Amino acid sequence: MTRTASNNNSGRTNRRPAAQEKSSRPAFIAGLLIGAAVMYFVPPMLDNTKQVTPSAIDDLVDKANIQELKFDFYTLLKDNEILIPDNQNAQSSLVKSEIDSQYTLQVGSFKKTQDAENFKVELLLLNLPAKNERVKNEDGEIWHRVSVGPFANTSKMASARAKLAQNDIDSLVLKRPK
Repeated sequence: MTRTASNNNSGRTNRRPAAQEKSSRPAFIAGLLIGAAVMYFVPPMLDNTKQVTPSAIDDLVDKANIQELKFDFYTLLKDNEILIPDNQNAQSSLVKSEIDSQYTLQVGSFKKTQDAENFKVELLLLNLPAKNERVKNEDGEIWHRVSVGPFANTSKMASARAKLAQNDIDSLVLKRPK
């Protein structure tokens, strides 16, 4: 079966030529004019604030009776003294307490052993010496305390605490006797 030109056009309807599109320019300009008019006329109508005159401000200040600030800590602190010991015994006792104690950082406390072990592994991956302790509280519950340390001096403890802070881990400083 061959197709003819008359068969091809039989199913189609004649189309009218496309209508010319209307420009949106007049609507845009009208929108701009309406918007400008609204911006100009509406804010003064909505303004509820009252105009304050300088004389009204002076009246308010007089009514408030603003008192001058009084700083009396100069006189209070002038009479106080802080005594600093001159002898070596006080300094040597501080050094001895530093030598006789060690510092640890408590970084967590967990009810479950597995949670404490997982946290300990995270700390070991940060190259921090971590350990777990079993602690019984006043109610008889067993908690697993995770701590980092011990550290011989405060500078090593401070560097470990800084590393913990960089990894968003809070720590609590514990000073314990050796």
